[in-house]
Amino acid sequence: MRNALRLSAAVLFSLVAYSAAAQEPDPAPAPPQAAPATAEEDVLTWDELPEAIRRRAAPMLGRPTPQAVLNVENAIQPDADFRDIDHGDVMFEQWVRPAAVARITRSVRNGEKYGPVGAALWPGIGPDGDYWCWRRFNPENAFARGNIYCYLDKNGDGVSEQLMENNFWQGGIPASRFQFLTFGHDEGVEESAAFEVEPDALGEFRELVVLRYYGATRGVLKADGSLGPALVEFEVLTGLDHGSLNEASRIRIRTDANGRGQYHGLNGIRLMVDGVNVDGSVRARLVGALPTGRGLLFPATTRELVVERMSEFFNPDGTPKAPAASGE
Repeated sequence: MRNALRLSAAVLFSLVAYSAAAQEPDPAPAPPQAAPATAEEDVLTWDELPEAIRRRAAPMLGRPTPQAVLNVENAIQPDADFRDIDHGDVMFEQWVRPAAVARITRSVRNGEKYGPVGAALWPGIGPDGDYWCWRRFNPENAFARGNIYCYLDKNGDGVSEQLMENNFWQGGIPASRFQFLTFGHDEGVEESAAFEVEPDALGEFRELVVLRYYGATRGVLKADGSLGPALVEFEVLTGLDHGSLNEASRIRIRTDANGRGQYHGLNGIRLMVDGVNVDGSVRARLVGALPTGRGLLFPATTRELVVERMSEFFNPDGTPKAPAASGE
């Protein structure tokens, strides 16, 4: 039998360092199970996680995950009150571009692969600092399939200290030209590239960010036909337009016995829920979206995010979950 603690620690490294990684859509929510109205859902908390997991996650808390830095074009008016939201309903739509442009003035060897002189770069950010990124792009292909190369520029002097290669399959968002979920691996290039920032310039790629309601994926059925406690989920989608959106991340909100819960992301997205119906629809309120100007799609890692990911491997009391049956 595999050691669940060792597995969860390994998975934690991936989930925390790259917590915005895209997920395959979950299967359709199962019908809620009837339970007494007084039933409460026991959930995992930060304090119940094993000390080794908390110690490993602590250095990542509050630090940005790997991603492109965005310029958000349009503001969203928050909801004045709660509204009825059903599966697939859109909470907001915003248009984004790369937040800045720099051009390579001195390339590394094999510049056709890593970026030639004059190539336009866009800004990225991660736990180790600021980056400038480039991608080989085929204009005949609506979906950019080339690798992304990001130059680390820790001190902001316009000279790179490291070159990272992100193979598309490793951490890409298929419908995006410039957004990503990981820097990939150190390419081992010893030379440094140099680049100059174009004042007040924004990247040419314009893409859509959408927040859409997915549904209730867990819940206790109460006598009045509502769910509580419950788990409701929202999808963060991005792509070139409405016809080419991919899920970039999920927002999960745990409600109390009365169906109330909230989410406050460090990227500006804020949601409140005030009631979950047996059919999975909710009463929800959009309190905030991505602020206009320079911003990030994925919020920094928090305790809540770590607990959410680790709940797949630990019981509410902090003990490892039994491995799934493998037919042995």
